Amino acid sequence: MKRIIGDAPIKNLIFDLGNVIIDLDIDRTWQQFSHWLGDDYQQTLKKLDPNNDLFIQFEVGTISEEMFFKTLRDTVDAPLSIRHLKEAWNAMLLQLPAPRLAMLSRLKERYNVYLLSNTNATHLDWVDGYLRTVHGITIADFDQRYFHKTYYSHLIQLRKPNVNCYEYVLQDAGLNPAETLFIDDMPTNIEGAKKVGIYGYVHKIGDEIVEILKDF
Repeated sequence: MKRIIGDAPIKNLIFDLGNVIIDLDIDRTWQQFSHWLGDDYQQTLKKLDPNNDLFIQFEVGTISEEMFFKTLRDTVDAPLSIRHLKEAWNAMLLQLPAPRLAMLSRLKERYNVYLLSNTNATHLDWVDGYLRTVHGITIADFDQRYFHKTYYSHLIQLRKPNVNCYEYVLQDAGLNPAETLFIDDMPTNIEGAKKVGIYGYVHKIGDEIVEILKDF
């Protein structure tokens, strides 16, 4: 990793959440919809483009969780309950192995460590439940114990890869972009960070972040 960023005096680390800290499998969500919708699935999938306004509005917190799922239910035009929709929506979320938490603790002793995630209220509630069940901590504990500050898109109402999202984090945390490394699984998000002078590393799905950062 240090070879990738050359001789830059990295002092700040910004992590993405999904597929970096928490494992994701987005196909599991679409498989759930397929299971419930049957032959109508392909037609419905066209309506459920993750880049449409509904998903983006939910991700930046401009619509409520209730409005999101009611609109989604109307969009799929199928007799699905809100509970079914939430189960499908959360199906993509998998696990956060303990070694990654230990890694964050070690890094926080030497670096300023931050989290920047495109997420939503429903997924963050799932993370809270998972952390309570598996690791015995709350999402508030997670935020405070392992990071100097966390930035969730639906709370700051900004999302990657928009430049203003990175500018907000830099200004709010008082960071020098030339001393900052951002780790994300999406190349487009890394490109957005680079536009404001932040170093970026594309984390490949399937790689273990603990191994990638062992030199740190």
